[in-house]
Amino acid sequence: MTFKFIHCSDLHIDSPFKGFSSVENSLVEALRKSTYQAFQNIVELALKEKVEAVLIAGDIYDGTEKSLEAQLKFRHGLQKLSDKGIDTFIVHGNHDPLDGWSTSLEWPERVHIFSGTQMECLPVGKNRVVKAYVHGISYPKRDVTENLAQNFSRGNGEGFAIGLLHSNVGHQSGHDNYAPCSMDDLIAAKMDYWALGHIHRFRVLRESNPAVVYSGNSQARHMRESGEKGCCLVTLNKNTDPLIQFIPIDAVRYIQGEVDLSGTVTLEEVIHAVRSKCEDFAGQIKQRDLFIDLSLNGRTQVHSELQRGDALQGLQGEIRTYFQGRTPSIWLNLKLDTAGIYDVESLREGKDFIADLVNLFDVEGKRESFADLKEVLKPAFETWQGKKYLHDLSDEEMKDFLVQAKSLCLDKLLK
Repeated sequence: MTFKFIHCSDLHIDSPFKGFSSVENSLVEALRKSTYQAFQNIVELALKEKVEAVLIAGDIYDGTEKSLEAQLKFRHGLQKLSDKGIDTFIVHGNHDPLDGWSTSLEWPERVHIFSGTQMECLPVGKNRVVKAYVHGISYPKRDVTENLAQNFSRGNGEGFAIGLLHSNVGHQSGHDNYAPCSMDDLIAAKMDYWALGHIHRFRVLRESNPAVVYSGNSQARHMRESGEKGCCLVTLNKNTDPLIQFIPIDAVRYIQGEVDLSGTVTLEEVIHAVRSKCEDFAGQIKQRDLFIDLSLNGRTQVHSELQRGDALQGLQGEIRTYFQGRTPSIWLNLKLDTAGIYDVESLREGKDFIADLVNLFDVEGKRESFADLKEVLKPAFETWQGKKYLHDLSDEEMKDFLVQAKSLCLDKLLK
């Protein structure tokens, strides 16, 4: 016996996409539609693959005050699934808890929304044969800090057992610790598959007995969520490990990359290199609008030109204009991380302050540990407004900072 379904989460339909005022209108509109378009893509995938159920592990909407438009769009997709005999199982998470505002809409026949008062167990099957039981519980309010996983247990029913939960498993850093639980808690419930939400990255924490999976969010909403976003197409089989396929379904893709400008001697060469990099990304990722964040690196003769005034903004504007009107759209953001070209060996052999500085950087860069350097810098990190971004720096990050600091010092001293 097999059971085929889609596991998705963190749709964040109706996300406001703040901070994109400088983006051209066509791309702003694409962004606003992207979260719902991603859900539409999930629906189309479910119909194409003829799955038996779609499981949504929380945060369907972006906020507790779910707009009427968002709920109507969501219901439209659910209706298409229900009309084809596909059941949808939904739990609500911290972004869209049950105590938030909701319309009085009626949901399609095959839509099942789990309660926030207790764990429920709902059957799913075909031709009066139950193939699986989906266990789930919604967030009754935003701040759920108790361990909800401890409420789950398999029961005695035939068929597969699936847990549907919005949770932080193992206290993963960088994410609010909602409904925290451990891997041991999930194993103890004796499920075959855990369909999890809350972490915005596809991760298989455990492959079987039980499989424990985060599908990640279906559509990125900013550059920190770069890369593929999608859902999981899952097939449970009685005698083998689950088949878990990650399927990208995002409408807009965010990409981070680098352009090595080493050896370039003119701004025209820089423009050509950046355009080529954007074209390469567009060729790899077809039929999606792209937001590309590029870092310009390397030692180059045009470093001082790029540093001057609003040169970077002008360069960025020129390349944005080049791609304007293209379908799918390309939007570009540039960051400057280049350095000038210096004969460092000659500088190191000198008898002046610059030689002392180069040698000091060399000595510092060879350290195995930077504990004392971190201690010296600690007061600056504690008072600076950006200190939250410099918490618990690794030794590798410190080495990288030293390399950047060396280049910056030479740029200023030798200008």
